[in-house]
Amino acid sequence: MFDLSRTIKLITGALLDREATWREYLPEADNWQKTAFLLTGPLIIASAVLAYVFGLLASDGSMLSMFRPTILSTIGQIIMGGIGAGAFAFILATFAGTFGGKNNFALGLAAMTLAFVPGYIGQALVWLPWIGGLLAFGLGIFSLIQLWKIIPIYLDVPDSKRTIHYIASFISTIIVMVILSIILAPFMPGPSMDDVFSPTGTSSSSSEGMFGNMQRQAAIIAEAEEDTYSPPSDGKLTDRQVQNYASTMATVAGRRAESMKRMEALADEAENDESVSAKEIGAMMAGMSEVTALGTIEMETVKAEGTNWAEHMWVKETLWTAQMQQQGSEALEHNFALFEKYADQLNIEAGY
Repeated sequence: MFDLSRTIKLITGALLDREATWREYLPEADNWQKTAFLLTGPLIIASAVLAYVFGLLASDGSMLSMFRPTILSTIGQIIMGGIGAGAFAFILATFAGTFGGKNNFALGLAAMTLAFVPGYIGQALVWLPWIGGLLAFGLGIFSLIQLWKIIPIYLDVPDSKRTIHYIASFISTIIVMVILSIILAPFMPGPSMDDVFSPTGTSSSSSEGMFGNMQRQAAIIAEAEEDTYSPPSDGKLTDRQVQNYASTMATVAGRRAESMKRMEALADEAENDESVSAKEIGAMMAGMSEVTALGTIEMETVKAEGTNWAEHMWVKETLWTAQMQQQGSEALEHNFALFEKYADQLNIEAGY
């Protein structure tokens, strides 16, 4: 299935005439083996090999030399690049089906590969002196923007679901690749977690914020899990507990809304082909980093306020039970009365 001239034509088109090339390849994209042999595989192998070559040519004997690619790390990068591409394509397609688009792995692989052609080139150039890292970073961001644009064409994700599909796919891929990198680390001496955060294995400079965020989240989770709370024997909530809970959840809702607005604004810029400055690129990565924390934002907020996470969860579960059952015991009736008393705050401000 490999056709060098066809591969070069598609890569050139994906760089210089993107949307026309995407639409031209679409009728052929339903065959994942063809895409793998024609595009995905050659791009992964070529980017890793060129990165190795440039790494050798750029060797200067400094401390940085010890981090440059080796034959083993290059082989590992190729293997993890293939795994990452397959995982990302599967996740894109699965979430596309969930959000009203096409659950088609072959189309997901084609969309991901075509969008990330600049990213693969950035990976190949990462060891160029002075500008390699910047090129890899910029081309990686550019690939993320192209992915946003190609998804509706290949996977038919509705406009109303594009943002949530994109975010869910990106976060899930990061999590999956972190888990895989940990599991495979003993057998894969080359790539690190930062090298495999995306299917392109782009420069770790673009992922430091995200993985730093994950480490911070892990610390928050560990701290929160140490919290203990013994509920009162009568099972009754207090006004203070309900007020604190409503206030905390209002903060959580606000932070989530701000993150979504920032992501939607960046998506609109990409959709309208607006130029993306260096400052905006930084904002995008900050936004991605923040989005990865959405799953623990409630826990983070609770700990930042100095509240006991175990008590917070007890209040949450008790309010939910009171709302559902309303009566049946003195405690239920008392708690439901408190729920009704603070219903406006719980339902509107806190998004309860």
